Amino acid sequence: MWRLLAVILLFCTGALAQFDPTRQWFTLRTEHFDIHYHAGLERVASEAAIYAENAYQLLQADFEPPPGRISIVLSDVGDTLNGFANPANNVVGIFTGQFRSSDLFNPRLSSWWETVIFHEIVHMFDLSQVRGPLKDRTRIFGQLPSQNAVKPFPFVEGTVLYFKHKKLGESRLNDATTRMVLRQMVLSARFPTLDEIRQAYSKSTWPYLGFLVYNYSAWLVQYLEVRFGEDAYRRFTDANAAMLATKDFNEPFLKAFGLSLDQIYTDFVRWLPSQFQDEIARIRAQGLTPVQKLSNLGFFSEGATDSANGIVYAHASPLRSGLRLIVNERERELLNGPAQYPQWSPDGRYLLFTTSSTTSPYFVGSDLYRYDRLEDRVKRLTNGERVYYARYAPDGQSIFMARNTPDGSTELARYFLELERTQPLRSFPNQDGVVHSFAVAPDGGSLILSLLRRGGFQDLYRYTLQTGALTPLTQDKNVDSDPVFSPDGQYVIYSSDVNRVYNLYAYRLADGAVFQVTNLLTGAYRPTLSHSKQQIIFTGYDETGYNLYQTPYNPSAWKRVELKWEPLPPFEPAEAAKGQRYDPLRYLRPLYWLPLADVSVDGFGLNAFLGVSFGASDPVGIHAYSVGAGFDSNFRGIFYNAAYQFAGFGFPITLQAAGSGSDNAQGIGTSFWSPQGSLGLQYLRRDVLEPALDPNQNTVTHVFSVRLSGLNSTASDLFRFRSSLSAVGTAFVREGSPDWRYSARGALGFQFRLPLEASHLIGLRVGGGFTTSPLAFDAFDLGSLPLVVGSAPVLAVRGYGPGQLRGSQALVGSLEYRPPPWSIERGLGNWPVFFDDLSLSVFVDAGVAGSPLDLEQVRFALGAELRLGLTLFYLAPGSSIALGGAQGIGEPGPRFYLNLVLPGL
Repeated sequence: MWRLLAVILLFCTGALAQFDPTRQWFTLRTEHFDIHYHAGLERVASEAAIYAENAYQLLQADFEPPPGRISIVLSDVGDTLNGFANPANNVVGIFTGQFRSSDLFNPRLSSWWETVIFHEIVHMFDLSQVRGPLKDRTRIFGQLPSQNAVKPFPFVEGTVLYFKHKKLGESRLNDATTRMVLRQMVLSARFPTLDEIRQAYSKSTWPYLGFLVYNYSAWLVQYLEVRFGEDAYRRFTDANAAMLATKDFNEPFLKAFGLSLDQIYTDFVRWLPSQFQDEIARIRAQGLTPVQKLSNLGFFSEGATDSANGIVYAHASPLRSGLRLIVNERERELLNGPAQYPQWSPDGRYLLFTTSSTTSPYFVGSDLYRYDRLEDRVKRLTNGERVYYARYAPDGQSIFMARNTPDGSTELARYFLELERTQPLRSFPNQDGVVHSFAVAPDGGSLILSLLRRGGFQDLYRYTLQTGALTPLTQDKNVDSDPVFSPDGQYVIYSSDVNRVYNLYAYRLADGAVFQVTNLLTGAYRPTLSHSKQQIIFTGYDETGYNLYQTPYNPSAWKRVELKWEPLPPFEPAEAAKGQRYDPLRYLRPLYWLPLADVSVDGFGLNAFLGVSFGASDPVGIHAYSVGAGFDSNFRGIFYNAAYQFAGFGFPITLQAAGSGSDNAQGIGTSFWSPQGSLGLQYLRRDVLEPALDPNQNTVTHVFSVRLSGLNSTASDLFRFRSSLSAVGTAFVREGSPDWRYSARGALGFQFRLPLEASHLIGLRVGGGFTTSPLAFDAFDLGSLPLVVGSAPVLAVRGYGPGQLRGSQALVGSLEYRPPPWSIERGLGNWPVFFDDLSLSVFVDAGVAGSPLDLEQVRFALGAELRLGLTLFYLAPGSSIALGGAQGIGEPGPRFYLNLVLPGL
């Protein structure tokens, strides 16, 4: 009977809506799109509608249009840059934040809206393509994701960047950062293998997976059309979209081009160096700038600031994250966590930085913090002000800040430390002037802004505080970033990607002359001056990622360059949309149905069921439902499961009814989220046959439960500590009986990562529970099963079989050691399965169960487990197969088990 309760609890612990359902939402309808937006985004919605329809028209030449109308949801979800596409539900999500977008994206298109909307609509077209006998699948299954959606990463994300470049002229394919990384690959003659780029997996070496599957893979897709003609991708799609998802992925390439994917990739790696040889030769011919390397951790090591106390920079990698301090060539972590853009105060006592955190299920907020070197503590300076970049005034008494606004615009403000007050300075409405970064003049009277204007112009501007005047210093399609004043205040030193190569440049304020400061084969970013004023410290690049470098500050060695002044395109803000009130109910028609099939083994034997399911959710996520039904062999009858969730109050309320055979249950539940964990509440009415109570008729039981979960982690450099808590308490009463019964179970886990470069993990877990139910079915059974589908039970002692450790009370513990895993990172040919890491763990389990407990009956087991991480169908990491064995102390022989975990189970 607890199976029904588990099914309902599973639905109630689902994720909340992607967007804040408590906002006031509206819909603007165009020929092919429903643009959903919340109050405050009226002008954004009008502009999004134009770009969406333009993208639709451009893509029809290469793809068949996706079925049905596409919903685009525009939302301010905080200080993050992103979007997503869900072809299965015809939904695109666009986040309004676009601050410092040039750090991640090519900013040269007309606006962020054109960039991100085109990106996601390419996904909607590409991933919905169907060919061959499956073309009429809508008559049977409805609007399921197509076979073309199941393919390696390069042909999902790389495709989008290639088509953006092909149709619009700009994307990450041809930006300076991508070219820099590819140049380094050519210089070192080291290219990723096909296995490294086609799957989602836990990659721990540079280049990071995101670059490979987006930027690098775009060049692979481009190569198809360079070699096989402009219709090459369409030919590939025609072949792939007519084949099953479980195929060897060489097949669509053999059909389209007569060559396998392996052969094409080998030829691509031979072709790629030729695209950069002339560029490398041109850079070398100009003479390379001598530099000294200051850091060695690679990955993302950037944003240095120097004082008498040492150099501080921000670092992020799979091993560590935080602010790091370099003193006399020795390095240590200063602060742990995702801090960015540090700056020492003029007196060297305080360190300023920004960091972001999830403040609600629907919002990520960034704020300003200050580290006190003398007191060794951090103080939060702003709360909810969405500060993403800040710099001290020369006197150290105030701080200039760049802040995000809900519609994606930015504004300048000034924070006064003594008053703890913020003064607004200037806003840049309608995203025409998105502040990337800035420098404060030595006299404190002006700022030099790196400002992204409409049309893809990120240039330098002088903003005068007294008059509010904004004067352009540069105006061209080069991406100018991160300015800093020279020691004498005569120059502004900044990074720019002139000729698509990032280097440092200097703008002379007296006459507007521009000088090239560095000439490097890779790149130079984020300059700052050393404390001695004799060196320029900057972020450079090598084959390990980004590191800190320095070069002498020597204006006499700089080379003067002439930059062409280009006119800004005219820009008129779009008229505010006049949409209709959002009606979520019109989107709740089910788009598809799916077959259900499962075979499992539990304590009561083999169980199999077969059925069908369907469901839907409105684009914003206010309403959602799912329905499933079929035959269940365990109960020898029909099973059903219907659930509805409402999130309009800001937290989900779930109604669910489930049944199998003669057993039925109905429930209502809700959950509450916080950054530290979640709390779930539920009522369940259970109507099941309980022979121990009444063999002739069903027993009605009312069940009230509370579920608590929490997660906490701390870190110091390579050391990691993580703790987790989960608990479920239940009170239930049988109808007609005055006696309440109770049940509770919980577990507390601790995991330690030792402070070593290689990953050594030690885990400790304790758990237990009790029940006052008189039914044997409700007792705790700590015996392990030979086959488990899904996560292994927490309350188990491996090495003992079902029924050996059983009772109404239970207590368990486990101690585990896991040495560094073996990194396999290989596919099974070109089939849709990928082997990630193979790990070994050795463990000691202990447990006792009884009615009541007798601690003298504690049993122990020793064992080991091999776990193989899997990625299935290219885009679904998180699966694993675990094969283990354990010897119960005093038992005649070891017991073996197999555990299969699939995403979502």
